[in-house]
Amino acid sequence: MTDGNLVGKTISNRYLVERLLARGGMASVFLAEDLRLDRKVAIKVIHSHLAEDQSFRNKFIREAKIAASLSNPNLVNVFDQGQDDKLIFLAMEYVPGITLRDAINKFGALEPKKALELFEPILDGLAAAHSAGILHRDLKPENVFLADDGRVKLGDFGLARSISANTQTGSLIGTVAYLSPELVTRGIADARSDVYAAGIMLFELLTGRQPFVGEQAVQVAYQHANDQVPAPSSFNSAVPELMDEIVLWATAREPQHRPSNAGALLAVIKQAKIDIKTGSSNATVVLHETMRLNLLQPDSQATALIDELTPITNLQSSNDETQQLDSLQSSEPQWSIHPLERLQNERKNRGWAVFVTSAVAVVLAIAAGWWFGSGPGGLATVPNLVNRTLADAEQSTLTLGADLANESEYSNTVATGLIVRTVPSAGSLFFKGSVLTVVISKGGKLVSLPALTGLSLENAKALLKKSGFQVGAVNYLFNDSAKGTIFNYLGSDGAKVAQGSKISLEVSVGPLPTVSGLTQALAISAIQAVGLKVASVTQEFSETVANGQTIRISPLQDPLPKNGSVTLVVSKGSSLFAMPVVIGETLSAAQKLLTDLGLSVSINTDQLKADYGLVKVRSVSIPAGKKVRVGDAVTISNFK
Repeated sequence: MTDGNLVGKTISNRYLVERLLARGGMASVFLAEDLRLDRKVAIKVIHSHLAEDQSFRNKFIREAKIAASLSNPNLVNVFDQGQDDKLIFLAMEYVPGITLRDAINKFGALEPKKALELFEPILDGLAAAHSAGILHRDLKPENVFLADDGRVKLGDFGLARSISANTQTGSLIGTVAYLSPELVTRGIADARSDVYAAGIMLFELLTGRQPFVGEQAVQVAYQHANDQVPAPSSFNSAVPELMDEIVLWATAREPQHRPSNAGALLAVIKQAKIDIKTGSSNATVVLHETMRLNLLQPDSQATALIDELTPITNLQSSNDETQQLDSLQSSEPQWSIHPLERLQNERKNRGWAVFVTSAVAVVLAIAAGWWFGSGPGGLATVPNLVNRTLADAEQSTLTLGADLANESEYSNTVATGLIVRTVPSAGSLFFKGSVLTVVISKGGKLVSLPALTGLSLENAKALLKKSGFQVGAVNYLFNDSAKGTIFNYLGSDGAKVAQGSKISLEVSVGPLPTVSGLTQALAISAIQAVGLKVASVTQEFSETVANGQTIRISPLQDPLPKNGSVTLVVSKGSSLFAMPVVIGETLSAAQKLLTDLGLSVSINTDQLKADYGLVKVRSVSIPAGKKVRVGDAVTISNFK
């Protein structure tokens, strides 16, 4: 099987491909039906010319392992990875809807409030990856999926790799419009590189365009390496100062000036949503302080940016400090202190105040982070364990210190033994060490089906749906039942089946044609008239059917489908005949005659075989004229 036209084909005897969703440079994505679990999935298939390349295959398998290791409601789930002949594929969660790129192309710049509503779940998924030690490395709107039901999902970890193994990439990766300066200049990536790409995405949500454009990719890469991302408000005056500063923070040229990871940026985004809604400026103050601390570095770019920032509004010099400044100014000749120099002195003093205040805040934040993070007061997010085993759940919750309890219930959608849901539900917050209940599927509840035998297909379908079942495959087979009626189905023997399950039906196309006594030519015509094929013709003896006439047809399958194949059996005539006279014939002549008639011949003699042509038959075990059958045993002898 290849990745050519997969529509209508079944991959790995499980995934029935329905249609093509998208095609990229490395793989194609198809919508498919998971026949085992009765659900829609997205199947990502490596292009055939790449599947033969071991490095691409390893990369694809790595993507499956990385994505499957992550559990977050804002990440696309990976269910399965496998190979079917030369076909390499991933089975992923199907998210019906559009991509963020589609939304930007259609709607352009978004209001800050709406932009943050979309950006927060993206960061939440990315933060889960960073928390698990995984970089994404290919953040862009094309990899963000907006589901029809309102969910936002981050997917395609095709370039992802462990953070601990990812300090040096060796080459530029990701889409050039979202590459961080350190990736462009040094090929180095860490969590802050993902934060930079996220900041570019936020810029695009607020402005409807990318910050850097060019006719060639190298021109865009050069701008990322050498220019500061402009404030979104320079392209969209409706963007508030708070959003400008968040974007500038996330896209600072130096990694140390950015949030340390997606989780750090997410905390500010959540506060920013509140501030924009209420008109408060708390997040602005915090962000000013954070940016000033990060940017208090002895480089011209940082100094220039500090000068452009709005002064901190909630830190005021005390009266004593003001008096000291006034005293210092009055003690020096007025001509010796330039106004610009005085302003610089004030900035230095204010900078120290910011430093001390912020240092205390950092210490408190670290302590709180320990208590509510890895410490005893820690909160954790319940992972998505649906359709996973209890062993998987135990492994996935090791770091949470959860006390697992399990219950069971009937489910028509989740296979027996797999997890139906959790309490609390996936994505909920709960205290580490508390009880997490996993509900295991007992399969569908077993019930008896209504009687369907003898019904027409239409009536059987209607009765199944009325009884809460689904109609499965319909097979048309030869059977002695009336044509067009149901003669067999799962549960027809009275056995109970899972409530709501799919029931396959077998519909009679009538009995096999009667061909006994017909000539071979007429028999073949009768067989072909009902849609069957004659695979072969064989012969056998018959006491009732004359030589050359058809005895029967033998189906090659049981039951026989309407377009199946059969073997035609033709008569060789009767196998009975009269024993001929062989006494007086030589031993060799008698042996040949009887063997040619189909008898099994034995010779009782004391003569050498070389003399069989001279020695005469003097006795036979079966007298001449007696009826014998082909295959019967007979003994001839030269003794009386």
